[in-house]
Amino acid sequence: MKITLSGRAVLLLITVLFAGCNDFRATSQVIPEHLEAARTRAMVLCSGCHGPTGIGTAPYNPNLACQKKEYMVKQLNYYRDGSRTTHQPMNNIARLLSEDEVESISEWYSITGCP
Repeated sequence: MKITLSGRAVLLLITVLFAGCNDFRATSQVIPEHLEAARTRAMVLCSGCHGPTGIGTAPYNPNLACQKKEYMVKQLNYYRDGSRTTHQPMNNIARLLSEDEVESISEWYSITGCP
């Protein structure tokens, strides 16, 4: 059995698939205050190496754009508590962040620059 979709059906399918997308830049939604503060803090502490949109500024700097929030929270906490010592500047930067900032910056990067 062959299934064909009309243009309207394809548009509806695409709309349903992307309904859960959280990229505030692509919508008319207002950025929540905690994410605006996270963006501002990330521009100061993170963008030098990880870029203003979360794309690393050098081949050895990891991209943070669209990274999973839970993963970033975990890694930042490892840097903060000294469990992860692979890059001393990250240990120093992570220690400047409060627990709330770790959460909100991780959330910000998880929705930033996503296709």
